[in-house]
Amino acid sequence: MTRTRKKKWRRLLLFSGIACLIAVGGYVAYVYVSLQETAKSMYVPIRTQKSLSSSALAASSGQQTQFSPSQQEPVPEKAQEPLTVLVLGIDERENDKGRSDVILVLTVNPEKESALLLSIPRDTRAQLAGTKTMDKINHAYAFGGLQQAVDTVEQFIATPVDYVVAANMEGFAGMIDALGGVEVDNQFTFTYADYDFPLGPIHLDGQQALAYARMRYEDPRGDLGRNERQQLLLKALMQKKAALASPATLNEVLETLAKYVKTNMTFADMKRLVQNYSTAVSSVETIRMEGKGQLINGIYYYIVSPEERQKLIEQLSAFRKLTNGPQSTAETSE
Repeated sequence: MTRTRKKKWRRLLLFSGIACLIAVGGYVAYVYVSLQETAKSMYVPIRTQKSLSSSALAASSGQQTQFSPSQQEPVPEKAQEPLTVLVLGIDERENDKGRSDVILVLTVNPEKESALLLSIPRDTRAQLAGTKTMDKINHAYAFGGLQQAVDTVEQFIATPVDYVVAANMEGFAGMIDALGGVEVDNQFTFTYADYDFPLGPIHLDGQQALAYARMRYEDPRGDLGRNERQQLLLKALMQKKAALASPATLNEVLETLAKYVKTNMTFADMKRLVQNYSTAVSSVETIRMEGKGQLINGIYYYIVSPEERQKLIEQLSAFRKLTNGPQSTAETSE
């Protein structure tokens, strides 16, 4: 009798274990398919300096190069080459495609196990790519869409971009809410858009984070202060990946991504980035672009001197260089 009971318990445990494996396997398959569908909905075929150089290299070696959602260019095969991602926060307006009011350049150097985060003030005066026009850098998106925004930033920093991620600002808020909010260490007390932001560590939901990122006039450092707050928020978001273990959270994040985010990353790119770069960063250093405000024909611009811009270009180039193996060099412009 006892032996029979033991056999029943063993069978029950075995069946329970199999059922758990099937459930886990089913969830993994569901997540995989969901990610794949989300990646397809987000994909836009944006041309970058890196993709153009990869295309030229492939052509010289007789390989065919196509840029489609299934294409794997230009992800490095291994986490050895530096990787640069342009992050744009698009503030859309009624009857207007909007402007890229958040411009962040994130460069990862796996050899250094470090990342460099640069904020470009939205009012920075720059030559719009493909034109002779000098204007605010965030107007590139308004005039020429995502492609001209990418081209203009690459031209200004003389650094090839691997990927661009453009997010509607409301989507940015939705993402933070889906992840349960973010924590930042606020540097000074202020009130903006009916929200109070006390000094020290604070927890922000999506709408609070939007207000925190947008405030400028009450900040004694103006655009520079706002840029630093945007950097804090991006860092805080990068630390929330553990929250994605929840199925409900993951679903909400995927829905937000599909609705509000556009990128030239394919699903294959995303998989390889996770495989090769997810553990490549142990620290994130932030740098800021020094300049001064100036009125030109009655319009406010943030002016970066040629000397300061060259200093910035050299700093980005030095960070991207590898001490072992091939080097990734920045192309200079103008």
